[in-house]
Parts: sequence; C-alpha cells; structure tokens
Amino acid sequence: MKAIEFYTTPEGEVTLRAICEAERQLKETDTEFIQEFLAVLREYYPAAYDALMEIYSVNIHNKRYRDFLAVRRFIKCNLGLYDNTIDVTEDWKFNFEFVSCPLRGECKYDGILCQPQFNTTLTDRQLEVMQMCYEGKKDEEIADKLFISINTVANHRKAAFIKLGVHNMGEFNRYASENKIFK
Repeated sequence: MKAIEFYTTPEGEVTLRAICEAERQLKETDTEFIQEFLAVLREYYPAAYDALMEIYSVNIHNKRYRDFLAVRRFIKCNLGLYDNTIDVTEDWKFNFEFVSCPLRGECKYDGILCQPQFNTTLTDRQLEVMQMCYEGKKDEEIADKLFISINTVANHRKAAFIKLGVHNMGEFNRYASENKIFK
C-alpha cells in the first residue's frame, strides 16, 4: 500500500490521495482497500471496530455498503483534515488528527471512534508464535507445529512488534525478559 492523505470535503465526502497519485473520492467499490483498513482496525483498534459495526449494523444485509460507511466514518473522525502530514503510512500506521466535531463530548462514541485507544494486547496466537520465536525456533518449525503458513507466522510476529513498540527480535527478547512474559 502507498502512504495516503485523507480529506473530508465541505459536503461530507472523503477524498484520498496516495503518494504520486491524483486525489479522488473514496467509493464503496474500493473494497480491497476498505477490507484492509477494517482488518487493521479490528486488530489494533478493536473498540473502534466494534463500535463501527454496531453503528452500521442496520446495513448488515449489504456488507459492502456497511464496511464503506464504517471506514468513511472512522476517517472523518480521525484523519479528515487536509494538511501536509501523511495520515496512513505504507505499513498502516495512523497519524491521527484532532478533527473538529460538533458532537465532541456528547457522542457516546467519543474517545472510542475519535482518538481511539491502540490495542497492545497480544492475541493467544501471537503469544504462541512469539514464545516459539523467543525460544529460538525457526519460522518453518513454528508454521509446521501450529499448522499455519510461514507468511502467517511473519504476520503474527509483525503485529506483535507493532503492538509492543519493538522493531526486531533483539528488542522483543529484551522486552520479554524484562517484563517476564514467558516464565
């Protein structure tokens, strides 16, 4: 994915501009992007994801439209200012903005959808993979033992690194040792 800057127009539409591309409106047909965006929300901002699914549950029979509305709402609440700061990096890191909202302080989703909390809790599978990495097992061994692909092992490791704010196995091993993650 390319880094993206979002903008909410005065009419309430969301536009996006990827690096070296023209600005365009986010559309319901952007299904691949929307699904990737939702997967990131589900993993790293689960309270926001759950709130969005609740808000747009009336559209459960039209999943594509529901997902579009959910992503558009999240962008409007967090990334809709036109500025010179990239809103979403190539590796799906969000640079949140303080977006003016007439319902700030009144909305029941204030602090859930806008300026959401980052999920630092590792899933059971991420913990399992990271423990095996910590023990020095190779990706192939981990994949075979857990009946998952090598790519899935790498994805679990990457997600754990992001959640814990570490960049490599050396930093993770130090973090795990200092915090007694594995006994």
